[in-house]
Amino acid sequence: MSIALPKPWPVALACLLACAGAGAETASEAPSRLSGWTFGYSPYTLHYSDAKKENDWEPDDQKHSYVWLLQAEKALDERHIAGLAIFSNSFGQFTQYAYYGWQFRPFDSMPKFYAKITGGIIHGYKEPYEKKIPLNHKSGWGITAIPAIGYQVTPNWGAQLNVLGNAGLMFQVNYTVR
Repeated sequence: MSIALPKPWPVALACLLACAGAGAETASEAPSRLSGWTFGYSPYTLHYSDAKKENDWEPDDQKHSYVWLLQAEKALDERHIAGLAIFSNSFGQFTQYAYYGWQFRPFDSMPKFYAKITGGIIHGYKEPYEKKIPLNHKSGWGITAIPAIGYQVTPNWGAQLNVLGNAGLMFQVNYTVR
């Protein structure tokens, strides 16, 4: 059984506009209750290769599907983060990733640049694609780690590049509520 979801563009746009409105405050106002939350949307994923059959257990007609992602992440302190991402994986399966991670600003001369690593529980890579990610069960449950680099363009808006192992790169836009 697969879950049919609408195209994410309207939902993502509505979320980002709501975030922008929630973050618009004057100096005299108290911080928003959403302060410290980052909301992300990925409109594009670059796959390193075609989805051609490489193993006997893979379907003959395998093709990559459009990949989208919506994410909510909370800064727990200056370095620690926790979040949830929902996305359509490379094979069109609805997938969830609940994670904890660390974010670093490695260069003093570039304070807007950051690197992060997250690790957590993933669900959604089910048969016949359960072997496409390591440490995954045929039921679709597994554990994973995702490194990323990013750049905070403005105090609220940023761009991020998620490294998806040997599968591809995910381009993401983030809005952080201050």
